[in-house]
Amino acid sequence: MERKRTTVVMRPLLLTLTALLFSLTLLAHEYILLAYQYFLRPGDTLEVHLFVSDGFNIQLERPLQRDATMTFALETNQGTTDLLEQVTDGNLPVLEREVDFEGQGLLHMSRDWAYITLPTGEFADYLAHDNIENIALDTTRTEQKERYCRDIKALVQSTPLLGDTLYRRMVGQEFELVPLSDPYTAGHDEWLRFRVYFRGQPLADKVITARNRRGAEAATEQYSRTDAEGICSFKLERGGEWFVHATHMLPSPAGAGTDYDSFWTTYSFGLRGD
Repeated sequence: MERKRTTVVMRPLLLTLTALLFSLTLLAHEYILLAYQYFLRPGDTLEVHLFVSDGFNIQLERPLQRDATMTFALETNQGTTDLLEQVTDGNLPVLEREVDFEGQGLLHMSRDWAYITLPTGEFADYLAHDNIENIALDTTRTEQKERYCRDIKALVQSTPLLGDTLYRRMVGQEFELVPLSDPYTAGHDEWLRFRVYFRGQPLADKVITARNRRGAEAATEQYSRTDAEGICSFKLERGGEWFVHATHMLPSPAGAGTDYDSFWTTYSFGLRGD
């Protein structure tokens, strides 16, 4: 998937507000698609929210931004629905639609490049916070310019279908998480494996994070490093809402106008019971 370069002109007030928001949420820029309900039946309403967060510390909710959204689709066993053809710019939440499918539904969104400049010290903190280990930061520079993009997935469950394998469908995202077994047939205390792909190839030696929240209880997190085949594992210790997250970074190519390209990916799902 080749991302286009977009030019965004901010009015001074908007730029000031954006800078203020970022100063408050410096380390809180994961984007996650969270469903109001993960377990559904045909005729129910599928309601999906796009949040900016640091783990499950939700900072704000994004509306649908068509100019910043490259793809937004729903994969089911009945086919693929291009949601960008059905939703309106500014929708909040980003999706409300009737469930018209059986089996699993895989939502996926890819957002275009966004740009930011950070002081070098803050940039170093950000690299440590997000387990980005492959960047040798040039600390002689006072600031670092970055462009970043996000590939986001969420899996919901309508009336179960025997042998459903939709959970593992690859959709061609640049940075893509793919479960190797079904999250909706997994039991408590079982291990769920993911394969991590970057530009279509398994990504080895990468720290991946899994987070869980259940009701009013404190959120939990786990870390796993991918093996030579790009596989990591997490223990499903309790029910509730889960998402797996990773950030990868590379030096920007010549002509990009930035120092670094970062790629963000998340995969959300629900787990019943305790």
